[in-house]
Amino acid sequence: MCIPNRDLDPKTRRMRVIANVCLLIGLLLWNFRSNVPVAKTWLDGLCGLLMGFSIGANLLWLRRTRRCRATETGSL
Repeated sequence: MCIPNRDLDPKTRRMRVIANVCLLIGLLLWNFRSNVPVAKTWLDGLCGLLMGFSIGANLLWLRRTRRCRATETGSL
């Protein structure tokens, strides 16, 4: 029932990569926020923006993946 990554649309794969990179950057900024010489409110806002974008892009990726599923012969 699962679709291998290589069978997905290239735009869909790229969206997943961008979402995961945004999540990684947001979590790293959040983890090392005491070492960054920027106002904490701006850094918290940027972390929240990146994590929110990541959640939204991952949900959109899941929706697109379900929509472009390969159909099997004989099933409705």
